[in-house]
Amino acid sequence: MRKISAALSAIIIALLCAAFLSQCGAAHASVTQSGGVWIVSDATGFAPVKDGQKNAARQEAQRMAYRDALEKAMGATVTGITEMENFAVTRDKVFSQTQGIVKGFDILSEKVDADGVLTIVAKCKVSAAALDGVLGPAVLDTLGNPRVMILIDERINDKTPFISTTESEVQRIFEKAGYLLVDLSQAGALVNLDQARRMQDPQELAEVARTLKADVIITGRAYASAYGSAKVNGVTLYGVRASIQLKSVVTKTAYQLGSEAVEKKISDALNVEDGAIKGFQKAAPEAARSIVYKVAYSLVSNSLGGRTVNIKISNITFKKAQAIEEALGELAGKSGSVHQREFKDGVLEIDVVSEKTTQGVASFLSDNGVEVEGVTASTVNGRAGEGAGEPEKRQSAETPAAAPAEAPAKSGKFCGTGAFGAAGIILLAIGCAARRRRGA
Repeated sequence: MRKISAALSAIIIALLCAAFLSQCGAAHASVTQSGGVWIVSDATGFAPVKDGQKNAARQEAQRMAYRDALEKAMGATVTGITEMENFAVTRDKVFSQTQGIVKGFDILSEKVDADGVLTIVAKCKVSAAALDGVLGPAVLDTLGNPRVMILIDERINDKTPFISTTESEVQRIFEKAGYLLVDLSQAGALVNLDQARRMQDPQELAEVARTLKADVIITGRAYASAYGSAKVNGVTLYGVRASIQLKSVVTKTAYQLGSEAVEKKISDALNVEDGAIKGFQKAAPEAARSIVYKVAYSLVSNSLGGRTVNIKISNITFKKAQAIEEALGELAGKSGSVHQREFKDGVLEIDVVSEKTTQGVASFLSDNGVEVEGVTASTVNGRAGEGAGEPEKRQSAETPAAAPAEAPAKSGKFCGTGAFGAAGIILLAIGCAARRRRGA
C-alpha cells in the first residue's frame, strides 16, 4: 500500500511540475548585452503552402513570427496592455516598425504539416530601446494625452533658486512626448507648491494631483554643490556636482514609479550657481527620458480595474449634474469610481472608471438624456438635453439582470483538461478511494 501511495505521489508531483513548466513555456526574458537591453522570446509563425510555393509561405510565417515576438515584448513592457482600449490600433503602429525593432531572428525549427501549413519557431531579440521609441508614443496617443504636473524640489547649496532649471527641462521633455502640462502659475492659487515639492508620501502627492486635475504627478529632488575649485590664468573655476532623481505618482492609485539617479559634474563653472544650472541642464533631460514613456505604461497598468473615460457635458444645471454623477456611479459599480474634476459655467467635467468602453459610456449617457457630440479613445463630449439624468427606464447597477448560465469550462490554466485540472482529478480520485477504504 505504501508503494502505491508513493507511486501516486510521484505521479502527482510530476503532473504539477509539468503544469508549472507549461505555464512558463511561453515566457520571455530581458537580458542586458552589448547594444542595450533585449527582450528575448520564442516566437511562432505559420502560413499555408500554396501551389508548392514554400518560399512564399516561409516569408509569411516569418512575418507572423516577427509580430508574435513584438506582441510578447509589448506584454513584457506594459502589464495589461492587451486589455487596453484600442489595443489593436496601438499594436498595428508597432507592427509597422517591425524591421527596426526585432534585431535577432534565429530559426529553431521549421516544418510543414499534413495540411500543408508551414510553421516556424524562432528565438527573437527585441530591442527594448527601439520598442520604447515606437510603443511609448502609440500608448500616449491611445491614452489621449494625459495631464501631468511637475514639481521638483531643487536646491543649490541648500538654497532654493528663484527659477527651477530642473522643472523647466523635465517639462520640456514631457510636453514634447505629448503630455498636457498643468500650468503651475495657476496651480499656486489652489495648493502650496513649495510644500507640495517637499512631499514624499504617494497618497499626499496623489491628493495634490487630484486637486489640480492631473493624471500623474512628477516629483523629485535636484541638488547641486561645489566639490572643489582652482585658479586658471587668474580666474577661479569651480567643480560642481549636480544630481537628480525623479519619481511619478499615478493619481488614481497612488502607484509610485522611480527613475535612476542621474549625476553630472561640471569642472569649469564660473561660480556654484553657474555650474548647478549647467549640471541640471544635462542631468534633467536624461532623468526625464528614462521615465517619460514608463509613466504612460504605468497609467495603462494601473487602470486594469477598468478604463478611465473623461466626460465633458455642457449646458447642464447643478441639479442635473448631480443626477448624471449618480447615474454614472451606478454604471461604474463597486469596482469602479467616479471623480468630478470640475463644474463651472454650466459645464461638468468628470472621470469615470468602469469596465465599459468609451462607446459604452457614450451610449449610457445618450440613454440618460445627454446629446453626445464627440467620442475619442478616452473622452466623451456632449450637451445636456431636457431629460438629462432622468431616463425613463434605468436598471440599477445593484440589481443587474440575471445572466444565462454558462457551461463549465472545458479547458483552462487551472481547471478542465489542462495539466492542473488533470492533477486535481487524480487528487479527487485518491480522496474518494481513501473514503471508500475507511467506510469498508
